[in-house]
Amino acid sequence: MRAISTPLGRCLLAVAILLAAAPSATARKKPPPPYRIVPGPFVKKAPPPAERPAPSRFALKGLTVVLGYLEPHDRFKFIADIDPKLGDPFGTAPGRPQNFLAFRVTFQNGSAGDVVFQPGNVILATDRKEHRFPVDLTDMYRIATTRKVANPEEAMNRIAPLIFDSSTIIRQGEEVTRLIVFRQLPEKWKEFGLHFSFIQIDSETHTLSFSFHKHVLED
Repeated sequence: MRAISTPLGRCLLAVAILLAAAPSATARKKPPPPYRIVPGPFVKKAPPPAERPAPSRFALKGLTVVLGYLEPHDRFKFIADIDPKLGDPFGTAPGRPQNFLAFRVTFQNGSAGDVVFQPGNVILATDRKEHRFPVDLTDMYRIATTRKVANPEEAMNRIAPLIFDSSTIIRQGEEVTRLIVFRQLPEKWKEFGLHFSFIQIDSETHTLSFSFHKHVLED
């Protein structure tokens, strides 16, 4: 074979060698291992969680708050129980990464007065200093128009009973259950906290925090 002696030929040969030696983009980026989101702080070498971890519970002055992360199939079931024809507005196509994290939140008001909950003051904060606020109906409307949903207003009317969107009053003796939904997090986190910075019980304002961690599944 004839040697490549021209400057252009030597340049092309060098580029070819570099491309052959460099790993492809597919080879470089290994997909993240599957994991589950489990209540409680991160602990190294923690035992496998239960198939369906019990939701977190917190009681304060007669108010009980029950909060649990919903896997996609549980989220779909929760939505179907409320509106069987809606489908899952937070779902993705099979095999695609999830775009949202959904938490089912129940307020059981056994206190001496009404309770006011401000979902806009909830924040999700990870150990990597990443923050998320819940999505609301305005966010969902933007998503609906981006996806060219035929009737975004009707879609919002059907989504409204599913999520905590704005200031919500839970009357004395009442129980209210809805979702708090966040956009998906970047990959490299180990744990996060959900901080409720405004829950008013009668005339007193309180804060609550719940912790969750990532449990990586075995291959």
